[in-house]
Amino acid sequence: MPLKPNFIERFLINRGVIPGPLLDVGMSMFQSSALLTAGEIQLFNHLKSPLTLEEIVEKTKCSHQGLQILIECLIHLGYINQKDNQYSLSKAMKGSFPIELFPAMVPFFKFQIQRSEDSHIAVRENPPGGIVGWESVKSGELGQSYQTTMRWLATNTVDEVVSILKFYTTPTKMLDIGGSHGLYCVNFCKKYPGLSATVLDWEIGLENARQTLQQEKELVNRIDLFQCDFVEEDLPKGYDFVFLGNIIHGLSERDNQKLFKKIAKSTVKPATIAILDQFTNVKGSSFVKGVASLVGWNLFLFAGGKAYYFNAVKNWLEKYGFSSAKLTHLRR
Repeated sequence: MPLKPNFIERFLINRGVIPGPLLDVGMSMFQSSALLTAGEIQLFNHLKSPLTLEEIVEKTKCSHQGLQILIECLIHLGYINQKDNQYSLSKAMKGSFPIELFPAMVPFFKFQIQRSEDSHIAVRENPPGGIVGWESVKSGELGQSYQTTMRWLATNTVDEVVSILKFYTTPTKMLDIGGSHGLYCVNFCKKYPGLSATVLDWEIGLENARQTLQQEKELVNRIDLFQCDFVEEDLPKGYDFVFLGNIIHGLSERDNQKLFKKIAKSTVKPATIAILDQFTNVKGSSFVKGVASLVGWNLFLFAGGKAYYFNAVKNWLEKYGFSSAKLTHLRR
């Protein structure tokens, strides 16, 4: 929830009287620092019920002054409300923020901020695989934090994706490439009783999927887990439905085309390939386009990927035998 300038302040920013770029650099950095610090000390978890400052000090084991300054920032950013001497989460926080997951997501976000200090290298040299690379999130605390972040992203879109995706024929065998948590497989299997599914990912991703299946025991016999590096290895065969959720933006154009060629070999006709991603040339507000471009910038730094034009992806699909590609916008 960024700072919200009023009409006059927006006018002055647009006219250059208030230095917008300085706000973007400084204020964005300070906002993210405050938010990640709150996650690290589990402040939001404690504030699910109203607390006084003294009670927050006791629960977080933090200094009185440090908390007072941090909480004041979070009030003005819209994360926390104050009533008399008590503090609580704002309505927006309760409705959309991943309160339980956020502390585990913090290491991944902090790592990305640290590595972004070398972004000038990525722009000058365009190194293959970016300046970070996927190896950094294949294991350990950082890998676990990344997997938690992917789970949170999926919870925001999975219901809508499953509800709006249409098939020419009812799918019977699904392959979720880089499927991690397995939430898409679970929800598609619930919608289509005759569907079986495979979550394909690194081992750390499959650990994430096992956590999901522990809560979905009735689907255990219909969802398989397959360890594979889809960039380096061949895909299993025989699928009539392939799902790619936030995958193509993390790959170079060359690796995406290699992947689509593998998908063509792994599918039976007629097959559907569904791609959930951010595209740079979509219709929409400046906010929507800005989000897509910033995601593309992040993936360029992280792994040499980008947010692609839809027509480019359509051409790759057609090149390997997938026709009738169309773009559908999610409400969320």
